[in-house]
Amino acid sequence: MNFIQTLYIDDNKDPFRDSFGWVAPEYHLMGWALSCLQLHKIYGDISLFANTSAAHLLIDTLQLPYSAVNLTHDRLRLAHPDLWAFPKIYTYSLQEEPFLHIDGDVFLFQPFSGDLLEGELIAQNVEIAADYDTIKRELGQYFTFFPPCVKKDFESEIPVHAVCAGILGGKNSSFFRDYTASAFDYIHKNADSLKHINVNRFNVFYEQHLFYSLAREYDIPVSVLFKGIVNDNEYRFLGDFHDVPFNRSYLHLLGHFKRDEFTCIRMAAKLRELYPDYYDRIVALFHDRQIRLSPSGFKNGENPLSREDNSHLQRLVAAAEHCPPEIEKELFKHDFELFFRQLESLLEKESGDLRKKDMAAQHWCRDLFADPFSILNHHVVRSRETEIIESSFDWAGLFNKQYRVGTDYYSDLQIDKGCFYNLIVRENSDNGFSLYDINELEHAMLLLLSEPMPVSEVLTKMEVYFEDDVLHYHYEAYKELILASLKQLVIKKAIQPA
Repeated sequence: MNFIQTLYIDDNKDPFRDSFGWVAPEYHLMGWALSCLQLHKIYGDISLFANTSAAHLLIDTLQLPYSAVNLTHDRLRLAHPDLWAFPKIYTYSLQEEPFLHIDGDVFLFQPFSGDLLEGELIAQNVEIAADYDTIKRELGQYFTFFPPCVKKDFESEIPVHAVCAGILGGKNSSFFRDYTASAFDYIHKNADSLKHINVNRFNVFYEQHLFYSLAREYDIPVSVLFKGIVNDNEYRFLGDFHDVPFNRSYLHLLGHFKRDEFTCIRMAAKLRELYPDYYDRIVALFHDRQIRLSPSGFKNGENPLSREDNSHLQRLVAAAEHCPPEIEKELFKHDFELFFRQLESLLEKESGDLRKKDMAAQHWCRDLFADPFSILNHHVVRSRETEIIESSFDWAGLFNKQYRVGTDYYSDLQIDKGCFYNLIVRENSDNGFSLYDINELEHAMLLLLSEPMPVSEVLTKMEVYFEDDVLHYHYEAYKELILASLKQLVIKKAIQPA
Protein backbone atom coordinates (compact mmCIF):
# COMPACT_ATOMS: atom_id res chain seq x y z
CA MET A 1 0.00 0.00 0.00
CA ASN A 2 1.41 3.39 -1.04
CA PHE A 3 0.62 6.26 1.33
CA ILE A 4 0.39 9.56 -0.53
CA GLN A 5 -0.50 13.24 -0.08
CA THR A 6 -1.19 16.12 -2.48
CA LEU A 7 -0.49 19.83 -2.31
CA TYR A 8 -0.98 22.28 -5.16
CA ILE A 9 -0.28 25.99 -4.72
CA ASP A 10 -1.31 28.54 -7.33
CA ASP A 11 1.55 30.76 -8.42
CA ASN A 12 -0.37 33.84 -7.25
CA LYS A 13 -0.67 32.57 -3.67
CA ASP A 14 1.76 33.16 -0.83
CA PRO A 15 1.58 30.42 1.84
CA PHE A 16 2.76 32.95 4.44
CA ARG A 17 -0.10 35.35 3.60
CA ASP A 18 -2.89 33.08 2.30
CA SER A 19 -4.63 30.79 4.76
CA PHE A 20 -5.86 28.09 2.31
CA GLY A 21 -9.14 27.75 4.20
CA TRP A 22 -7.55 27.82 7.66
CA VAL A 23 -8.13 30.61 10.16
CA ALA A 24 -4.55 31.82 9.65
CA PRO A 25 -1.62 30.89 7.38
CA GLU A 26 0.57 29.45 10.15
CA TYR A 27 -2.07 26.84 10.98
CA HIS A 28 -2.03 25.67 7.37
CA LEU A 29 1.72 25.07 7.59
CA MET A 30 1.53 23.55 11.07
CA GLY A 31 -1.26 21.24 9.93
CA TRP A 32 0.81 19.96 7.01
CA ALA A 33 3.79 19.45 9.28
CA LEU A 34 1.87 17.49 11.91
CA SER A 35 0.03 15.41 9.31
CA CYS A 36 3.19 14.44 7.42
CA LEU A 37 5.31 13.86 10.50
CA GLN A 38 2.76 11.54 12.11
CA LEU A 39 2.36 9.55 8.89
CA HIS A 40 6.12 9.31 8.55
CA LYS A 41 6.41 8.17 12.18
CA ILE A 42 3.82 5.42 11.68
CA TYR A 43 4.42 4.27 8.09
CA GLY A 44 7.86 5.56 7.14
CA ASP A 45 7.47 6.01 3.40
CA ILE A 46 5.10 8.84 2.43
CA SER A 47 5.00 10.18 -1.13
CA LEU A 48 4.09 13.72 -2.09
CA PHE A 49 2.40 14.72 -5.35
CA ALA A 50 2.74 18.44 -5.94
CA ASN A 51 3.70 21.32 -8.15
CA THR A 52 7.07 23.04 -7.75
CA SER A 53 5.71 25.80 -5.48
CA ALA A 54 4.15 23.29 -3.08
CA ALA A 55 7.22 21.04 -3.08
CA HIS A 56 9.46 24.02 -2.35
CA LEU A 57 7.30 24.91 0.65
CA LEU A 58 7.03 21.43 2.16
CA ILE A 59 10.47 20.07 1.29
CA ASP A 60 12.88 23.00 1.08
CA THR A 61 11.27 25.39 3.56
CA LEU A 62 9.55 23.16 6.13
CA GLN A 63 11.96 20.24 5.58
CA LEU A 64 9.27 17.58 5.91
CA PRO A 65 10.47 13.96 5.56
CA TYR A 66 8.69 12.76 2.41
CA SER A 67 10.34 9.68 0.93
CA ALA A 68 9.42 10.63 -2.64
CA VAL A 69 8.43 13.90 -4.27
CA ASN A 70 6.54 13.77 -7.57
CA LEU A 71 6.41 17.09 -9.46
CA THR A 72 3.35 16.01 -11.39
CA HIS A 73 1.17 19.07 -11.01
CA ASP A 74 3.18 21.86 -12.65
CA ARG A 75 1.07 21.88 -15.81
CA LEU A 76 -2.20 21.52 -13.95
CA ARG A 77 -4.63 24.40 -14.50
CA LEU A 78 -7.85 24.77 -12.56
CA ALA A 79 -11.02 25.66 -14.44
CA HIS A 80 -12.02 27.68 -11.37
CA PRO A 81 -9.83 28.79 -8.40
CA ASP A 82 -12.20 27.16 -5.89
CA LEU A 83 -11.80 23.65 -7.32
CA TRP A 84 -9.58 22.61 -4.41
CA ALA A 85 -10.32 18.87 -4.80
CA PHE A 86 -9.21 18.79 -8.45
CA PRO A 87 -5.46 18.36 -7.70
CA LYS A 88 -6.36 15.35 -5.54
CA ILE A 89 -8.44 13.85 -8.36
CA TYR A 90 -5.45 14.29 -10.63
CA THR A 91 -3.24 12.50 -8.10
CA TYR A 92 -5.72 9.60 -7.92
CA SER A 93 -5.59 9.30 -11.71
CA LEU A 94 -1.81 8.75 -11.63
CA GLN A 95 -1.88 5.74 -9.31
CA GLU A 96 -1.26 2.29 -10.78
CA GLU A 97 -0.77 0.39 -7.52
CA PRO A 98 -2.85 0.13 -4.32
CA PHE A 99 -2.76 3.46 -2.50
CA LEU A 100 -4.27 5.45 0.32
CA HIS A 101 -4.43 9.21 -0.06
CA ILE A 102 -4.40 11.13 3.23
CA ASP A 103 -5.41 14.80 3.28
CA GLY A 104 -3.05 17.35 4.83
CA ASP A 105 -5.61 18.10 7.55
CA VAL A 106 -5.76 14.46 8.72
CA PHE A 107 -3.73 13.46 11.79
CA LEU A 108 -3.02 9.82 12.52
CA PHE A 109 -1.82 8.58 15.91
CA GLN A 110 -2.04 4.81 15.39
CA PRO A 111 -1.80 2.62 12.26
CA PHE A 112 -4.93 1.87 10.28
CA SER A 113 -6.30 -1.64 10.69
CA GLY A 114 -5.18 -4.29 8.22
CA ASP A 115 -8.78 -4.99 7.26
CA LEU A 116 -9.28 -1.37 6.22
CA LEU A 117 -6.15 -1.33 4.09
CA GLU A 118 -7.19 -4.54 2.32
CA GLY A 119 -10.32 -2.89 0.92
CA GLU A 120 -11.03 -2.71 -2.81
CA LEU A 121 -12.09 0.87 -2.11
CA ILE A 122 -11.35 2.84 1.06
CA ALA A 123 -12.85 6.04 2.50
CA GLN A 124 -13.18 7.72 5.87
CA ASN A 125 -16.94 7.17 6.12
CA VAL A 126 -20.26 7.58 4.34
CA GLU A 127 -21.95 10.89 5.02
CA ILE A 128 -25.14 12.81 4.33
CA ALA A 129 -25.34 16.58 4.61
CA ALA A 130 -28.34 18.85 5.06
CA ASP A 131 -27.46 20.99 2.05
CA TYR A 132 -26.71 18.18 -0.44
CA ASP A 133 -30.19 18.37 -1.95
CA THR A 134 -29.94 22.17 -2.25
CA ILE A 135 -26.65 21.93 -4.16
CA LYS A 136 -28.08 19.12 -6.28
CA ARG A 137 -30.91 21.40 -7.40
CA GLU A 138 -28.43 24.18 -8.20
CA LEU A 139 -26.35 21.83 -10.33
CA GLY A 140 -29.49 20.62 -12.10
CA GLN A 141 -30.37 24.20 -12.96
CA TYR A 142 -27.05 25.11 -14.61
CA PHE A 143 -25.18 21.94 -15.60
CA THR A 144 -25.67 20.25 -18.98
CA PHE A 145 -23.73 17.06 -18.24
CA PHE A 146 -23.75 14.53 -15.41
CA PRO A 147 -21.91 11.19 -15.24
CA PRO A 148 -24.49 8.43 -15.76
CA CYS A 149 -24.23 7.11 -12.19
CA VAL A 150 -24.72 10.65 -10.82
CA LYS A 151 -27.70 11.29 -13.07
CA LYS A 152 -29.26 8.01 -11.96
CA ASP A 153 -28.70 8.87 -8.32
CA PHE A 154 -30.13 12.36 -8.73
CA GLU A 155 -33.28 10.98 -10.39
CA SER A 156 -33.92 8.55 -7.54
CA GLU A 157 -35.85 9.45 -4.41
CA ILE A 158 -32.92 8.55 -2.17
CA PRO A 159 -31.24 11.43 -0.27
CA VAL A 160 -27.80 12.29 -1.60
CA HIS A 161 -25.00 10.35 0.08
CA ALA A 162 -21.24 10.69 -0.34
CA VAL A 163 -18.02 9.42 1.14
CA CYS A 164 -15.84 11.66 3.26
CA ALA A 165 -12.45 11.76 1.52
CA GLY A 166 -10.16 12.56 4.43
CA ILE A 167 -8.69 9.24 3.38
CA LEU A 168 -9.46 7.76 -0.04
CA GLY A 169 -7.94 4.89 -1.97
CA GLY A 170 -7.95 1.14 -2.41
CA LYS A 171 -6.67 -1.72 -4.54
CA ASN A 172 -9.10 -1.45 -7.47
CA SER A 173 -7.07 0.45 -10.07
CA SER A 174 -9.65 0.05 -12.84
CA PHE A 175 -12.27 1.75 -10.68
CA PHE A 176 -10.00 4.74 -10.15
CA ARG A 177 -9.37 5.03 -13.88
CA ASP A 178 -13.11 5.23 -14.54
CA TYR A 179 -13.77 7.41 -11.49
CA THR A 180 -11.18 10.06 -12.29
CA ALA A 181 -12.12 10.12 -15.99
CA SER A 182 -15.75 10.73 -14.98
CA ALA A 183 -14.67 13.48 -12.58
CA PHE A 184 -12.67 15.22 -15.32
CA ASP A 185 -15.70 15.07 -17.65
CA TYR A 186 -17.98 16.30 -14.87
CA ILE A 187 -15.83 19.41 -14.47
CA HIS A 188 -14.72 20.19 -18.01
CA LYS A 189 -18.08 19.64 -19.70
CA ASN A 190 -19.65 22.11 -17.25
CA ALA A 191 -16.75 24.58 -17.11
CA ASP A 192 -18.82 27.44 -18.56
CA SER A 193 -21.45 26.95 -15.86
CA LEU A 194 -19.12 27.06 -12.86
CA LYS A 195 -19.56 30.83 -12.55
CA HIS A 196 -23.24 30.30 -11.74
CA ILE A 197 -22.85 27.83 -8.84
CA ASN A 198 -21.23 27.49 -5.42
CA VAL A 199 -18.00 25.90 -6.66
CA ASN A 200 -16.73 25.27 -3.15
CA ARG A 201 -19.67 22.95 -2.48
CA PHE A 202 -19.35 21.36 -5.92
CA ASN A 203 -16.03 19.85 -4.81
CA VAL A 204 -17.97 17.43 -2.62
CA PHE A 205 -19.98 16.28 -5.61
CA TYR A 206 -17.29 15.55 -8.19
CA GLU A 207 -15.00 13.94 -5.61
CA GLN A 208 -17.09 12.41 -2.83
CA HIS A 209 -20.59 11.91 -4.24
CA LEU A 210 -19.28 10.65 -7.58
CA PHE A 211 -17.07 8.14 -5.76
CA TYR A 212 -20.03 6.88 -3.73
CA SER A 213 -22.48 6.66 -6.63
CA LEU A 214 -19.97 4.98 -8.99
CA ALA A 215 -18.98 2.41 -6.34
CA ARG A 216 -22.67 1.62 -5.87
CA GLU A 217 -23.17 1.44 -9.65
CA TYR A 218 -20.28 -1.04 -9.92
CA ASP A 219 -21.41 -2.87 -6.77
CA ILE A 220 -17.98 -2.51 -5.16
CA PRO A 221 -18.04 -2.34 -1.36
CA VAL A 222 -16.27 0.59 0.29
CA SER A 223 -14.21 -0.14 3.41
CA VAL A 224 -14.65 2.74 5.85
CA LEU A 225 -12.81 3.88 8.95
CA PHE A 226 -16.06 4.88 10.71
CA LYS A 227 -19.06 2.60 10.33
CA GLY A 228 -22.57 3.82 9.62
CA ILE A 229 -23.74 7.01 7.96
CA VAL A 230 -22.50 10.25 9.50
CA ASN A 231 -24.56 13.43 9.36
CA ASP A 232 -22.61 16.61 8.69
CA ASN A 233 -23.29 17.85 12.25
CA GLU A 234 -21.81 14.71 13.83
CA TYR A 235 -18.14 15.37 13.13
CA ARG A 236 -17.40 17.31 16.32
CA PHE A 237 -15.10 14.64 17.76
CA LEU A 238 -12.70 14.91 14.80
CA GLY A 239 -11.09 18.01 16.32
CA ASP A 240 -10.53 16.66 19.85
CA PHE A 241 -6.75 16.90 20.20
CA HIS A 242 -7.06 16.57 23.96
CA ASP A 243 -8.28 12.97 23.46
CA VAL A 244 -5.27 11.69 21.49
CA PRO A 245 -3.89 9.15 21.63
CA PHE A 246 -5.73 7.51 24.55
CA ASN A 247 -9.31 8.00 23.30
CA ARG A 248 -8.82 8.84 19.61
CA SER A 249 -6.24 7.85 17.05
CA TYR A 250 -7.57 9.75 14.02
CA LEU A 251 -8.49 13.42 13.67
CA HIS A 252 -9.60 15.33 10.58
CA LEU A 253 -10.01 19.11 10.64
CA LEU A 254 -12.59 19.24 7.88
CA GLY A 255 -14.98 22.12 7.29
CA HIS A 256 -15.35 24.59 10.12
CA PHE A 257 -12.57 23.04 12.24
CA LYS A 258 -9.94 24.84 10.13
CA ARG A 259 -11.68 28.16 10.79
CA ASP A 260 -12.09 27.61 14.53
CA GLU A 261 -9.03 29.06 16.21
CA PHE A 262 -9.71 27.22 19.47
CA THR A 263 -9.22 23.92 17.60
CA CYS A 264 -6.28 25.23 15.58
CA ILE A 265 -4.46 26.38 18.71
CA ARG A 266 -4.69 22.86 20.09
CA MET A 267 -3.45 21.40 16.82
CA ALA A 268 -0.47 23.78 16.96
CA ALA A 269 0.15 22.84 20.60
CA LYS A 270 0.22 19.16 19.62
CA LEU A 271 2.85 19.93 16.97
CA ARG A 272 4.86 21.86 19.58
CA GLU A 273 4.58 18.93 22.00
CA LEU A 274 5.56 16.19 19.53
CA TYR A 275 7.86 18.02 17.12
CA PRO A 276 9.13 21.20 18.80
CA ASP A 277 11.86 21.79 16.18
CA TYR A 278 9.28 21.97 13.40
CA TYR A 279 7.03 24.19 15.46
CA ASP A 280 9.88 26.58 16.20
CA ARG A 281 10.88 26.57 12.54
CA ILE A 282 7.40 27.63 11.40
CA VAL A 283 7.14 30.33 14.07
CA ALA A 284 10.56 31.66 13.05
CA LEU A 285 9.58 31.72 9.37
CA PHE A 286 6.70 34.06 10.17
CA HIS A 287 8.66 36.21 12.58
CA ASP A 288 11.50 36.54 10.06
CA ARG A 289 8.95 37.91 7.60
CA GLN A 290 7.59 40.22 10.32
CA ILE A 291 4.18 38.56 10.07
CA ARG A 292 2.31 38.49 13.35
CA LEU A 293 1.11 35.09 14.49
CA SER A 294 -2.27 34.13 15.87
CA PRO A 295 -2.29 32.93 19.51
CA SER A 296 -0.33 29.77 18.68
CA GLY A 297 3.06 31.46 18.41
CA PHE A 298 5.68 32.25 21.03
CA LYS A 299 6.01 35.82 22.23
CA ASN A 300 8.18 37.85 19.89
CA GLY A 301 8.96 40.78 22.16
CA GLU A 302 5.87 42.86 21.43
CA ASN A 303 3.82 44.36 24.25
CA PRO A 304 0.83 42.01 24.75
CA LEU A 305 -1.23 44.90 26.14
CA SER A 306 -1.12 47.05 22.99
CA ARG A 307 -4.64 47.26 21.59
CA GLU A 308 -3.25 47.98 18.15
CA ASP A 309 -0.92 44.95 17.98
CA ASN A 310 -2.75 42.28 19.97
CA SER A 311 -5.42 40.44 17.99
CA HIS A 312 -7.17 39.27 21.19
CA LEU A 313 -7.51 42.83 22.43
CA GLN A 314 -8.58 44.07 19.02
CA ARG A 315 -11.43 41.57 19.09
CA LEU A 316 -12.45 42.70 22.55
CA VAL A 317 -12.46 46.34 21.48
CA ALA A 318 -14.48 45.39 18.40
CA ALA A 319 -17.02 43.61 20.59
CA ALA A 320 -17.35 46.68 22.81
CA GLU A 321 -18.11 48.92 19.85
CA HIS A 322 -21.34 47.13 18.98
CA CYS A 323 -23.75 48.01 21.73
CA PRO A 324 -27.32 46.73 21.06
CA PRO A 325 -29.92 49.52 20.84
CA GLU A 326 -31.88 48.15 23.83
CA ILE A 327 -28.87 48.54 26.17
CA GLU A 328 -27.70 51.87 27.57
CA LYS A 329 -24.55 52.72 25.66
CA GLU A 330 -22.73 54.44 28.54
CA LEU A 331 -23.38 51.48 30.85
CA PHE A 332 -22.10 49.10 28.19
CA LYS A 333 -18.97 51.18 27.59
CA HIS A 334 -18.29 51.70 31.29
CA ASP A 335 -18.49 47.98 32.02
CA PHE A 336 -16.07 47.23 29.20
CA GLU A 337 -13.55 49.82 30.38
CA LEU A 338 -13.76 48.41 33.92
CA PHE A 339 -13.25 44.89 32.60
CA PHE A 340 -10.40 45.96 30.34
CA ARG A 341 -8.53 47.77 33.13
CA GLN A 342 -8.74 44.66 35.30
CA LEU A 343 -7.47 42.57 32.40
CA GLU A 344 -4.53 44.94 31.90
CA SER A 345 -3.71 44.77 35.59
CA LEU A 346 -3.78 40.98 35.59
CA LEU A 347 -1.54 40.69 32.55
CA GLU A 348 1.04 43.03 34.08
CA LYS A 349 1.57 40.66 37.01
CA GLU A 350 4.60 38.43 37.11
CA SER A 351 3.97 34.90 35.96
CA GLY A 352 5.85 31.63 36.13
CA ASP A 353 7.48 29.80 33.25
CA LEU A 354 4.53 29.91 30.83
CA ARG A 355 6.27 27.93 28.12
CA LYS A 356 7.05 25.11 30.55
CA LYS A 357 3.46 25.16 31.79
CA ASP A 358 2.00 25.12 28.28
CA MET A 359 4.15 22.15 27.34
CA ALA A 360 3.15 20.28 30.49
CA ALA A 361 -0.52 21.09 29.87
CA GLN A 362 -0.50 18.88 26.77
CA HIS A 363 -0.44 15.87 29.12
CA TRP A 364 -2.94 16.98 31.75
CA CYS A 365 -6.03 15.60 30.05
CA ARG A 366 -4.35 12.29 29.35
CA ASP A 367 -2.93 12.02 32.86
CA LEU A 368 -6.33 12.60 34.45
CA PHE A 369 -8.82 11.01 32.07
CA ALA A 370 -7.03 8.20 30.20
CA ASP A 371 -8.21 5.68 32.80
CA PRO A 372 -11.87 6.34 33.68
CA PHE A 373 -11.65 3.98 36.64
CA SER A 374 -8.94 5.99 38.43
CA ILE A 375 -10.16 9.54 37.81
CA LEU A 376 -11.75 9.88 41.26
CA ASN A 377 -8.40 9.15 42.93
CA HIS A 378 -6.49 11.88 41.13
CA HIS A 379 -5.76 15.17 42.86
CA VAL A 380 -6.42 18.41 40.99
CA VAL A 381 -5.85 22.10 41.64
CA ARG A 382 -6.54 25.41 39.95
CA SER A 383 -3.65 26.58 37.79
CA ARG A 384 -1.76 29.58 39.15
CA GLU A 385 -1.83 31.31 35.75
CA THR A 386 -5.61 31.89 35.83
CA GLU A 387 -7.78 34.79 36.93
CA ILE A 388 -11.53 35.45 36.89
CA ILE A 389 -13.11 38.82 36.20
CA GLU A 390 -16.79 39.34 36.96
CA SER A 391 -18.66 41.70 34.65
CA SER A 392 -22.17 42.90 33.85
CA PHE A 393 -21.87 41.84 30.21
CA ASP A 394 -20.48 38.66 28.74
CA TRP A 395 -17.21 40.01 27.32
CA ALA A 396 -15.62 36.60 26.99
CA GLY A 397 -18.71 35.31 25.22
CA LEU A 398 -18.75 38.28 22.86
CA PHE A 399 -15.05 37.74 22.18
CA ASN A 400 -15.65 34.06 21.40
CA LYS A 401 -18.57 34.98 19.16
CA GLN A 402 -15.92 36.46 16.84
CA TYR A 403 -13.30 33.87 17.70
CA ARG A 404 -15.13 30.54 17.44
CA VAL A 405 -16.55 28.91 14.31
CA GLY A 406 -19.01 26.01 14.15
CA THR A 407 -20.31 26.45 17.71
CA ASP A 408 -24.02 27.20 17.78
CA TYR A 409 -23.87 28.65 21.29
CA TYR A 410 -21.65 31.50 20.17
CA SER A 411 -23.26 32.12 16.80
CA ASP A 412 -26.63 32.49 18.58
CA LEU A 413 -25.29 34.47 21.57
CA GLN A 414 -27.40 37.51 22.51
CA ILE A 415 -26.14 40.45 24.57
CA ASP A 416 -27.91 40.79 27.91
CA LYS A 417 -27.06 42.44 31.23
CA GLY A 418 -26.37 40.08 34.12
CA CYS A 419 -23.52 38.53 36.08
CA PHE A 420 -20.81 36.92 33.96
CA TYR A 421 -17.50 35.20 34.70
CA ASN A 422 -14.56 35.81 32.38
CA LEU A 423 -11.71 33.30 32.75
CA ILE A 424 -8.26 34.56 31.77
CA VAL A 425 -5.54 31.95 31.22
CA ARG A 426 -1.98 33.25 30.88
CA GLU A 427 -0.08 31.62 27.99
CA ASN A 428 3.26 31.70 26.22
CA SER A 429 1.89 33.23 23.01
CA ASP A 430 2.07 36.42 21.01
CA ASN A 431 -1.17 37.53 22.67
CA GLY A 432 -0.16 36.37 26.13
CA PHE A 433 -3.53 34.96 27.21
CA SER A 434 -6.73 33.16 26.25
CA LEU A 435 -10.18 34.28 27.33
CA TYR A 436 -13.11 31.99 28.14
CA ASP A 437 -16.66 32.53 29.36
CA ILE A 438 -17.48 30.09 32.16
CA ASN A 439 -20.74 29.31 33.91
CA GLU A 440 -21.58 29.41 37.62
CA LEU A 441 -20.76 25.74 38.09
CA GLU A 442 -17.28 26.11 36.56
CA HIS A 443 -16.72 29.29 38.57
CA ALA A 444 -17.61 27.48 41.77
CA MET A 445 -15.28 24.62 40.88
CA LEU A 446 -12.37 26.99 40.30
CA LEU A 447 -12.98 28.70 43.64
CA LEU A 448 -13.15 25.31 45.35
CA LEU A 449 -9.84 24.18 43.88
CA SER A 450 -7.66 26.94 45.27
CA GLU A 451 -5.98 24.07 47.13
CA PRO A 452 -5.28 20.53 45.82
CA MET A 453 -8.15 18.11 46.25
CA PRO A 454 -9.01 14.56 45.10
CA VAL A 455 -11.65 14.45 42.37
CA SER A 456 -13.83 12.31 44.63
CA GLU A 457 -13.92 15.18 47.12
CA VAL A 458 -14.74 17.65 44.34
CA LEU A 459 -17.78 15.51 43.54
CA THR A 460 -18.87 15.58 47.17
CA LYS A 461 -18.35 19.30 47.73
CA MET A 462 -20.10 20.31 44.50
CA GLU A 463 -23.28 18.56 45.67
CA VAL A 464 -24.23 21.72 47.55
CA TYR A 465 -25.17 23.34 44.23
CA PHE A 466 -27.78 20.67 43.37
CA GLU A 467 -31.14 19.71 44.84
CA ASP A 468 -31.44 16.55 46.92
CA ASP A 469 -33.85 14.93 44.45
CA VAL A 470 -31.38 15.37 41.61
CA LEU A 471 -28.60 13.79 43.64
CA HIS A 472 -30.82 10.94 44.83
CA TYR A 473 -32.45 9.97 41.54
CA HIS A 474 -29.89 11.18 38.98
CA TYR A 475 -26.54 10.85 40.69
CA GLU A 476 -24.79 9.30 37.66
CA ALA A 477 -25.93 12.21 35.48
CA TYR A 478 -24.66 14.60 38.18
CA LYS A 479 -21.31 12.80 38.30
CA GLU A 480 -21.03 12.91 34.50
CA LEU A 481 -21.77 16.65 34.48
CA ILE A 482 -19.15 17.44 37.12
CA LEU A 483 -16.48 15.36 35.41
CA ALA A 484 -17.31 16.91 32.02
CA SER A 485 -17.01 20.41 33.51
CA LEU A 486 -13.74 19.46 35.14
CA LYS A 487 -12.41 18.11 31.85
CA GLN A 488 -13.30 21.31 29.98
CA LEU A 489 -11.41 23.37 32.56
CA VAL A 490 -8.43 21.05 32.20
CA ILE A 491 -8.54 21.50 28.42
CA LYS A 492 -8.57 25.26 28.96
CA LYS A 493 -5.49 24.88 31.23
CA ALA A 494 -7.39 26.33 34.21
CA ILE A 495 -7.26 23.11 36.29
CA GLN A 496 -4.29 20.76 36.40
CA PRO A 497 -3.12 17.59 38.14
CA ALA A 498 -1.84 18.36 41.64
